[in-house]
Amino acid sequence: MALQDILAAITAEADKCIADARKEHQRSVTQMREESERNLSTKKQEIAVSKKQKMDQLSAKAHTHAQAQKRNAVLTKKKEVLDVVFIKAAKELSALSDKEIEPLLRACIKGIKAKGIIHPSAKHAELLKKICPSEQFRIEKPTNANGGFLFVSEKEEQDFTFEHLMEHVIRPSQELTTSQALFS
Repeated sequence: MALQDILAAITAEADKCIADARKEHQRSVTQMREESERNLSTKKQEIAVSKKQKMDQLSAKAHTHAQAQKRNAVLTKKKEVLDVVFIKAAKELSALSDKEIEPLLRACIKGIKAKGIIHPSAKHAELLKKICPSEQFRIEKPTNANGGFLFVSEKEEQDFTFEHLMEHVIRPSQELTTSQALFS
């Protein structure tokens, strides 16, 4: 019986070791599962926060882009309105009578120091023939400008057409004031 008791004790000890190992394994698996679930939950929270941040960034970027597009569209329209205003102003300037426009043309002529050729607009050809000193200027064929004239010498060319004066002299100095008057 002693052998039977030894075998029973060994079997009992083995069963106890197996049961302890099972308990330890079960505890380890449960601990790993809990840790995995915590990690998974943390990762889900981090992903949700990251997703929210990305969505906020994209939303802000889209809003900024939309604002820029809106601002550009408004600026484009304002520029178109200013273009029309200055084109109309040039047309109104050319519609003035010779008597009203003569001081402007005289001032333009006084600004020319060289001798050369004047190409008047068809509208102002007669007036320019009358007011230009013949020793300094020679009047030649008219241009198709709405008003004013072109001056050409051997060394320089100057554009005194109303379109040019309006676009390159008056507009740069008056655009801000005109813009404020129109859009304020």
